[in-house]
Amino acid sequence: MLNKLLTLYREHLLLRWLWWLAVIIPGIPFILFSVGFQLYAHWPRDYSDITAIHLNQNTQYLSLSAHGVKDNPTSWSNELQDIIKNSQQFTKLSKAQISLGWQPYSDNALVCSVTGKNIGKELAQKIVLLPKLQAIHLIGHSCGAFVIYGLCEQLKKVKPAIKVQTTYLDPVSIYSGVFWRYGVDKFGDCADFSDSYIDTKDGVPGSNEKLINAYTFDVTDLRLDKNLPYAPHAWPTHFYLNAYKSNQVPIYYNRQQELDIRFDMNKLVKW
Repeated sequence: MLNKLLTLYREHLLLRWLWWLAVIIPGIPFILFSVGFQLYAHWPRDYSDITAIHLNQNTQYLSLSAHGVKDNPTSWSNELQDIIKNSQQFTKLSKAQISLGWQPYSDNALVCSVTGKNIGKELAQKIVLLPKLQAIHLIGHSCGAFVIYGLCEQLKKVKPAIKVQTTYLDPVSIYSGVFWRYGVDKFGDCADFSDSYIDTKDGVPGSNEKLINAYTFDVTDLRLDKNLPYAPHAWPTHFYLNAYKSNQVPIYYNRQQELDIRFDMNKLVKW
């Protein structure tokens, strides 16, 4: 069959012209745009202003949160880190908190997945230098999910003994504009423990479905039943703030060489 088609193509000038006019020429702009976009998305950038973090060398437990697209730390991340700082957990450990602001890279929805993951990798290179670090809790909302995933991946490559919990709040799944299920399939796979909180009424790809490698909690009905004034994509951050404050979220850490999860999983309805 294929040989017959090739023979027709060679012997009929009209068929060759139709092929070029209907397939080849219209496809050229798409190919050029796709190649150009990938070059732009993955072009080397200087993230030193974002990754210039300063931490106490005695830090044993670190928490880091990363906001999402066109957001900033004041919307929820700063408050969360204050709650973690003042919590009664890890009182015997030297704690440190980072509420990461990663503008302007977080403002571009088309490339924030790539830039976020690269920022996470650079942060990991600095965090692994902490000599006493035992455990780290990474929390990301929306495209901030790629920051914590990149950090987790790199951290585990360099220092696999560090215990890592990753928490995803309505995470965006699309990576580099073409890998639509990247986050759904990969988020949580590098961590020792991972949890996710989603609002299924959110139409953002990946933000409304179960993550394969994380305990996923659907908190949609809590917003709807109480008629809360939050947009679906923002609701999981507010839920997590209140839940953490009330000790209603899983916390994973290293204590006396044993791994503990201080949380009753039955207190939330798991997916």
